[in-house]
Amino acid sequence: MIKGGTPEDTERMLARMDAEASRPIDDPAPIRDFPKYGRPLVYVSGIYGKAVAWTHTYGLIEWLDSAGKYHMGWAHSSSIRRVTQEEWKGSSSL
Repeated sequence: MIKGGTPEDTERMLARMDAEASRPIDDPAPIRDFPKYGRPLVYVSGIYGKAVAWTHTYGLIEWLDSAGKYHMGWAHSSSIRRVTQEEWKGSSSL
């Protein structure tokens, strides 16, 4: 049986494929994923999101913009700051 996904699942899958295609070329390290229900809450350059995956030098971050559109992108590890649940101001829809 083929399990059907939601439109949000498809949007996330496409965003992940785009992010992996635009991965910084200076980091050949393997990508390691955080568990789906254990992703750290992070703050990066004015954006609150969740860390999805990481390498030695970069983190893959997911977030929703103010219109509710899903995004995913790489950030240098030096610009990523973990935040507590109380500090986090991201969308609860993540």
